[in-house]
Order: sequence, then structure tokens, then C-alpha cells
Amino acid sequence: MVYTYVLRKGKTLLEFQYKREKNNILISLKTDTTQFGTFHRIATIIYALKLDILSGELGTAEENGNKYTVDSFILQADENNLSTAAFQLGVMMDSLFSKNAKFEEILSKLQIQEPAVATFFKENPEFIFTDLTEKGETCLYLESSSGRGLLYYVSRILMENQIDIVSATIETDPNTGRAKDSFYLKTANGEMFASSPLAEKIRNQILAPIQSTSN
Repeated sequence: MVYTYVLRKGKTLLEFQYKREKNNILISLKTDTTQFGTFHRIATIIYALKLDILSGELGTAEENGNKYTVDSFILQADENNLSTAAFQLGVMMDSLFSKNAKFEEILSKLQIQEPAVATFFKENPEFIFTDLTEKGETCLYLESSSGRGLLYYVSRILMENQIDIVSATIETDPNTGRAKDSFYLKTANGEMFASSPLAEKIRNQILAPIQSTSN
């Protein structure tokens, strides 16, 4: 059964759907909130609820002159957490996309513990930045060990560097269990940056936990 919420707070629209499928939760959301850092906020809520993103598609759409964030994810939950996780996710998304919501206040209530980041990048991580001139975007291809909190961590570093995630494809290889994610990015000024020092800065920041332990 598919559960659908259509929520409107002020002028903000949020359409949220979820469906349980075995130990997974399939969710989709559409909102007219397209501000910078939207995906990191979503990833934070998912991580805080002890859910792991197995796959997903992030994008934007335009309807009647209005822009929308349109995302879908397959989430994995602990069996004991499955029955309440999807409902809690809908409630938290409602709070997150409220015009009056302050993300810092939501974070303080969640009491998030940092993920064990070093475990993601132990085994031959790949970071490839490529400028796609026909789209005016930079593609970041990330391949690493998967785990709960990986996208929360990576998206936070992108947000801190004023990088806008235009769209993304998130995948977990069913045979190897490795994350194979592609992010399509722009700077705050709408520019590509694969050949700039910013790309190396982001790479170093993401890998900092394993670089510090190897020294």
C-alpha cells in the first residue's frame, strides 16, 4: 500500500509518499522548496532516523513556471525500526520544509552522532570530477564502501563549500555492496569547477578522516 501526504505550510508545498517493501521503504517527495543545501537536509533526517539510502534519484522539475525538487529513494531500515520509521520521516520532512523551520534547531533536537567515516574510504575509494560543458555542470563520481551516513557526510561537505547539487543518481552495487554515486554540481555562482582547486579541496576534506589516521 502507498501512503501519500500532501502538506502545505504557508506557500510551501510538500508531497510525500512512502511504501513498505520487505525490509525497505520506498519514498518519493516533491516540494517547491529548492533552496541551496536541500539534499543535505533530507540526508540528515534519513540518517538521524537510522535509515540507510540504498539507491535514489535527485532532480528538479518545472511545472507552469514553478520549480520543484523531485526526489525518490529506497531506504533500508532495521526490522525493529521499520514500522515507525516511514511515519517519522514524513513528520520530520514536514518540519524541515516549513518556511519557519530553522535547520540548526532541528539538528539540535535530533542529537546526531557522527558516522564512522573512515570505514567508508578504506578500500580504494574513487573520486572523479568531470566538467560536462554541454550541461554546464560538474559531475562528481564517488565509489566507496557503502554505509549509513555516507551521503549525510558527503552532502554536508558539498554544502559547506557552497556547492549546489542539481541532480544525482545513488546506487549500491548488489554484488559488492559498494556505493556508486554520481552527483551533478554547480558552484554558488552557477559555474563548473572540476579543473579548479575547489575540486581538490573537496576531495581532501572528504578523505580527511583516513588521511589523518594514516599519518
